[in-house]
Amino acid sequence: MKSVELAKLLAAFQHQSLKLINSFLPIRSSAFFLVGPDMRHRDVVTHNLARREDERYQRRYMHMDPLNPSRHENSAATVVHMDSIMCPAEIERSAYYREFLGPMNFRYVADMFFRSEGKIVAVITMLRDAEQGAFTAGELAILRRLQPFLEYALGSVYLPERIAERKSIAQKYLLTVRELDVLELVLAGAGNKVIARELTLGLPTVKSHLQHIYRKTGVTGRAELISRIVADLHARG
Repeated sequence: MKSVELAKLLAAFQHQSLKLINSFLPIRSSAFFLVGPDMRHRDVVTHNLARREDERYQRRYMHMDPLNPSRHENSAATVVHMDSIMCPAEIERSAYYREFLGPMNFRYVADMFFRSEGKIVAVITMLRDAEQGAFTAGELAILRRLQPFLEYALGSVYLPERIAERKSIAQKYLLTVRELDVLELVLAGAGNKVIARELTLGLPTVKSHLQHIYRKTGVTGRAELISRIVADLHARG
């Protein structure tokens, strides 16, 4: 469980990071959040964005997001913008844009990823309206230059706690590294095909890992597994 002092230090770092980015390039709204072992947002700090919108995103739209961290863990990308993944027509046709981004007058999105041991553990998301225009190559270069410094600083504040959580689950249930990878994707809501694609595994291998996880955790299926692990994480604080 994070101490009060650590929580305050983390929040101050997140606020200052958003302020720093806004001093380099115009951003209408932004958020800096941690990605827990259950792949949910934690310790969310926002700028010009209502917290309820992040809650709505997690509840209904996270799985639609082309910048969802679970889609980018196997890449080395540090900064990704939505228009590099989808063409403008695809974005504007997507339910994610029509139902979530568009009604809030957001058009352009870029995310900065922070990793530990290959896992994305935190994200800064930056949003612009149509009038502000797309993120330019120069602006993306600035963000990529800022990312290593912010990742290093974050490591001194948060990453030890994130690693401890991952280890606690692995040690409690004697999970292998690969089983833990599968478990985290299950907690993120991924099906077997998505897990296979994300981890570059065959479907039979994914199913075998899941059976081992069920046996080690003493559950009989996905829903019970998720409930048990989420309870374990909450019990940690």
